[in-house]
Amino acid sequence: MKKLFLYFILVFSYFCSSAEKKKDDYIYVYNVTGVNLIDAELNAKRKILEKGLGELVEGRSQVIDAELKEKVVNSSVEGFVIDFQKLGPARKDQALTVIDAKGKVNAKAIEDALRQRYEDIGKPRFLMIIEEKLNGVASKPGQTVTENEIAATFTEFDFLDREQFIRILAKEGGRPVGVYGNSNLEDKAVQAAAEMGAEILLIGVSETKNIGEIENSGLYSIQATLRFKFVDVGSARIIASENSTGAFPHVSPDTGSIEAIKKAVGKAHPKIREQVSQKWKRGTTIRITFEGISYDEFIDKGVEQTIRNIPGVNHTSVKTSSNANNMIVMEVQALFSGTMLYQKMRDRRSDFGFNFTQKEVKPSVIYIVVTK
Repeated sequence: MKKLFLYFILVFSYFCSSAEKKKDDYIYVYNVTGVNLIDAELNAKRKILEKGLGELVEGRSQVIDAELKEKVVNSSVEGFVIDFQKLGPARKDQALTVIDAKGKVNAKAIEDALRQRYEDIGKPRFLMIIEEKLNGVASKPGQTVTENEIAATFTEFDFLDREQFIRILAKEGGRPVGVYGNSNLEDKAVQAAAEMGAEILLIGVSETKNIGEIENSGLYSIQATLRFKFVDVGSARIIASENSTGAFPHVSPDTGSIEAIKKAVGKAHPKIREQVSQKWKRGTTIRITFEGISYDEFIDKGVEQTIRNIPGVNHTSVKTSSNANNMIVMEVQALFSGTMLYQKMRDRRSDFGFNFTQKEVKPSVIYIVVTK
């Protein structure tokens, strides 16, 4: 009898623990209101999804933008919330219906939505120009050890054709050497990067030195020094910078230089990645130029607010305006490229209160001509 009693206790404990575990899979919401029962249930699903979405994003250290959250939460009836159950009878609070409910979040559906959003944002498109000297000998621009190592190490970035960039830079009146620290050449490099549709420009200098033989070992101590900065092409602002060093002993100074540069790039990688990702959370910066509209009309028609209301746009600011030639320049931070932003603006033409056409549309630059 005693054994039978213990058996029932164990079985009861098992089912209790299982029930508790199952209960933990649910998200509970209370006192959710709606104009009717259907509306209250929809609002309850949204609240369940908001909680589950927050936990998922927080647990995986992901970044979620307002547009994605709104898209997912407002689509809760399409499979994001499963096993939804109303707890107890609905109640009335004056004209509103009040319910308690529970449900599970479909993590896979949310992950698919998050993955699609990050694919829509895409990897930032990079161009780089590194001036390099290996043990006192200048490397050919566009074919440096440092550039190759950066491209191989920073796999989270999408690097564009460096040779074409150098050709466009020359056409803009710039040159591939002496850019770092020269504001005039840096401006030309940014213009050339915009021409190619890049979003971030990496400018830097790299140098290796042979410090000498290490105590009659036949090994030479080669030290590399890197200095570079990352420039947002749309705003021409520096979003990250880093100085890094690396050393490597080798019988061959040339091979030692390559290995020292690898060490320096590897050391800088996590710091640069963190700096860029922090700035990239708000999206890429897109410079929009309006031609043919006065600043007064720009304000009266609420152009900036119309653009700010586009889902995925996180920030807008007017940089310059001139009533003399009806030119207005503004910067927009958005979770998509300038090409997509212009498409979204065209979709909302009626909201602007005027017609417009594009003179130039690139990932980081939009030039718009206002037509009456």
